[in-house]
Amino acid sequence: MRFSRLTISLLSLLLFTLSTQGTARADTDEPEDYDVQARVVRISLLSGDVSLKRNGNSDWERARLNFPLVEGDTISTDRDSRLELQFDGRNFVRLASSSVLKIVTLRDEGVALSLIEGSAIVRLARFDHDKEYFEVDAPRTTLAAQKKGLYRIDAPREGRVRLTVREGGSARIYSDTSGFILRDGRSAELVFTGDNAGDWDFTAAASFDGTDDWVNDRERYLAERLRYDVQYYDEYVWGAEDLDSYGDWGYTKDYGWIWRPHTNIINIYDDWAPYRYGYWTWCPPYGWTWVGYEPWGWAPYHYGRWVYYGGGWAWCPRSFYYRQRSWWRGALVAFFHIDFGSGYCWYPLTYRQRDPGSRYYTQNPARLTALRADELANIRRVNPVALRAVSTAAANQLGSDGLRARRADEALARRALESTPLRQLPARAPSQPETGSGTRSDVVLGRPARVTPANQSVERATGAGTRSPGSQMDEELRRSRIFNNREPRAVVQPDVNTSRGGSVESRPTGAVSRPAPARRDSSDRSGSDPQLDRRTVDNPTSPSVDRTGSPDERPRSTGSGEKRSRDEIRVAPSRSETGTGSSNPRTEAPSPRTETAAPSRSEAPARTEAPSRSEAPTRTEAPTRSEPRSEAPSRPSRPDNYEPPPRVERSETPRSEAPRSEPPARSESPRSEPSRSEAPRSEPTKSEPARTESPRSESPRSESRSESPRSSPSTASPPRKPDNDR
Repeated sequence: MRFSRLTISLLSLLLFTLSTQGTARADTDEPEDYDVQARVVRISLLSGDVSLKRNGNSDWERARLNFPLVEGDTISTDRDSRLELQFDGRNFVRLASSSVLKIVTLRDEGVALSLIEGSAIVRLARFDHDKEYFEVDAPRTTLAAQKKGLYRIDAPREGRVRLTVREGGSARIYSDTSGFILRDGRSAELVFTGDNAGDWDFTAAASFDGTDDWVNDRERYLAERLRYDVQYYDEYVWGAEDLDSYGDWGYTKDYGWIWRPHTNIINIYDDWAPYRYGYWTWCPPYGWTWVGYEPWGWAPYHYGRWVYYGGGWAWCPRSFYYRQRSWWRGALVAFFHIDFGSGYCWYPLTYRQRDPGSRYYTQNPARLTALRADELANIRRVNPVALRAVSTAAANQLGSDGLRARRADEALARRALESTPLRQLPARAPSQPETGSGTRSDVVLGRPARVTPANQSVERATGAGTRSPGSQMDEELRRSRIFNNREPRAVVQPDVNTSRGGSVESRPTGAVSRPAPARRDSSDRSGSDPQLDRRTVDNPTSPSVDRTGSPDERPRSTGSGEKRSRDEIRVAPSRSETGTGSSNPRTEAPSPRTETAAPSRSEAPARTEAPSRSEAPTRTEAPTRSEPRSEAPSRPSRPDNYEPPPRVERSETPRSEAPRSEPPARSESPRSEPSRSEAPRSEPTKSEPARTESPRSESPRSESRSESPRSSPSTASPPRKPDNDR
C-alpha cells in the first residue's frame, strides 16, 4: 500500500514536470506579434522651426528629430526651414521652406500625400508600382508615380502648380479635366487663371535651384554613410542604415549580431542609459512613444532589445521571441507607477522579456505578472547594472518638452523590477490623495507647448479628385480623365496570316472601343436629303427599273443617289440659257412625258421608233414642231427599258451625229448636257411623238453634238439605223 502511494506521487510529479515544460516550451515558441501594426514615418533631418499637428488634434506642437508621424498627421516648415521624412530604408520626401504637407494614406498598400503649399521632392529608390502606389496631391492636381525616380512638386500660394520628373522617373499627371504621362526630364505647369485655365504647359526640366542643390548634397551624404546589410537585421527594420557611423557591429553567441555605440557618443550624456535622454510624445495608435535625443536613436529604440554585454550597453535587433519579422513599437520598455511619488518608472526590456503590449498579453491579460525570483536573479547575474537602467520622472513631465528623467535609486529600482508592469501608460495619471485635505484630484500628464506655424493655409483643397484615406486614385482618375469612364481597349497581338503574304488582319484601333453609330431608317434618310426631296417633287412618278442590259448601258441606267446628285449639278444652265437657240424653260419638261406609260421591255418595235435623233437633217425642221418643244427644248433622256439595236458592221459609214449607244453618252462632257437631271431616264416615253422629235427643235444642238467626242470611232458604238431605213 505504501509502495503504491509512493508510485502515485512520483507519477504525479513527473506529469506536473512534463506539463510545466510543455507549457514553458509553448510560451517560448509563441512569436511576439502585435494587434497594432500601423506604418510610421521618421523625421530623419530638420533645420529651423518645424511644426506638427497630430491626427485629430487642432493644436500644433514643435516637431523634433526622430519624431514618428502616422496617417493623418500634418507637418509645416517655416521660413528658412527644411525637413526630410524617411518612409523606409530607401524612400525619402524632402520639404523646402514654407511648405505644408499632410499624410493622407500611410499603409503597406501605398502612400498618398497632400502638398497644400510649398515644394516637395520625392525620392523613390525602392518602388514597385505593381505592389504599391505612391501618390502626391497638389491643388487641382494629382501625381501618381509609375517607377523609381526623382519627382518634384511645386505648389506656391500664388501661381501655377509645376511638376517635374528626373532620374528615370515616370508619372501619371491628372487635373480636373485631363490626364497624361510625364516622362523623364520634363516639366508640366497647370494654368489656373485666364482663358487657358485648366491647360498644361510642357517644357524641359528647369535648371537646378537652391532646393535641388540641397537635395543632391543630402543624397551624396547618405550614399556615403548608409549601409544596407540585412545580415544584421531583416528588411522590415529601417532607420538603422546610419548606425555604422556611430558604433560597431559584432557577433555574440548569446544574442547574435549586436551593435555597440561608440564611447565618445554616449559619454556626452551624464550617467547614460537606454531610454533616459529624450522625451515621451503621444502618437496614436501606439500611445506614448519615446523620442531620443541621440541622432541614431530611431531603430535602437523601436526594434529589438537592449542588453548589457562586455561591460557596456549594446542593441540587439532581434529579441529571443523573434520568428518571422520585426515590428515597429513606440517603446520597448516596462512601465511602473509610483503610488507615493506621483511619478513613473521604466526600464528597457531584457532579451527574454516579452513586451507588455504584445498580443501574448492582450489575449491573456493574466499572463502579465511581476518577475519571478529566478528571473530577477538571472537579471542580476547577466545584467549587473539592471538596477542602474531604471529611470524615473514626475507624471506631469511625461509628454512635455521639459522632461528631466533621472536614474532611480536602488530601493525604487528594486521595487520597480519586482512589481507587475503596466500594459500601457495611461494618458492621465491615476488620482492620488493630497496631504492635509484628504481629497483626491486627477493629475494630468504634461502636454507639449503649443506653437503657431507661419503657414496658415492648411484648409486648401488638393487633388484632382476627392480622396479618402486608404484609397488609390490612379486607376479611378485614369478611367475618368483619360478614357472618359470607358474601359480601355485590351492590347491584342496582331494576327499575321502567312497565307496572304504576312498581311495583318483584325487589328483593333483606338484607345477605347468606339460605339457603333446610330442607324437611321431609309425613310428618315430620304426625308432628310434635300436632293432626294427635290427629285421627288420634279419627278413623282419615276419608277425603279433594274437594267441589266449590256455593260455599256449600266452606268447610265443606275438610279443611285450618287448619279442623281451628279445630274442635279448639271441642271444649273440649260442649253436654251447658254445660247443654243431656245428660250423656253426646261422645268416644264416632265409634264408631257407623263402622258403615256412605259412600254414593256418585250416591245421591240415600239422601242425602235424612238431613236429618231440619229437623223441630222430632220433636226432642221425644228420650226415646224416648235409648239410641243416649247415646253422641253432639251434632248429627252432615253427610256429606262431601252435596249440597243443589233450591232452593225464597222464598214458602214457613220452618221453625222453620234449614235445613242451608251458609251458615247459617257464620253460627253458632263457640263454639255445639264438637262439629264430634269428628264430622268427612268421615265419611259417612247410612244410620244413629241419626244422622238425633241432634238429637232434645236438646230444649233445638232451642230454641237456633231462636234462631240462621241463621234470618235475608238469610243463610239456602231450607228443606229433611222426609222425610215427599217
